[in-house]
Amino acid sequence: GTVALLSYKPDTLDKDFAAAKAHLTGDFLNYYNDFTKQVVTPAAQTKGVATTAQVVGAATSELHPDSAVVLVFVNQVTSSKERPDPAMASSSVKVSLVKANGQWLINKFDPL
Repeated sequence: GTVALLSYKPDTLDKDFAAAKAHLTGDFLNYYNDFTKQVVTPAAQTKGVATTAQVVGAATSELHPDSAVVLVFVNQVTSSKERPDPAMASSSVKVSLVKANGQWLINKFDPL
């Protein structure tokens, strides 16, 4: 889910966003819808921003029958028309999940 959430290309935005939304729920899904429409789509279309994420590590912080919190370590490569040479960034994110219909879905995504 983290990879889908943080990866997109200008020519496949609809497909990329749909893949990410399949991993989201609740208020975070609503936030993601608004954020991708208002911020990501314009930047990707006008500036050619593309980004690919890779999870390089993860650790469970909390685990309950219907919820969990996972610390996720991410490498992300971003390029654009203005900066065609890919730039790499490393980050960590606290990902909160809830279990719904037998599937774990992201309901919070907090960069650290």
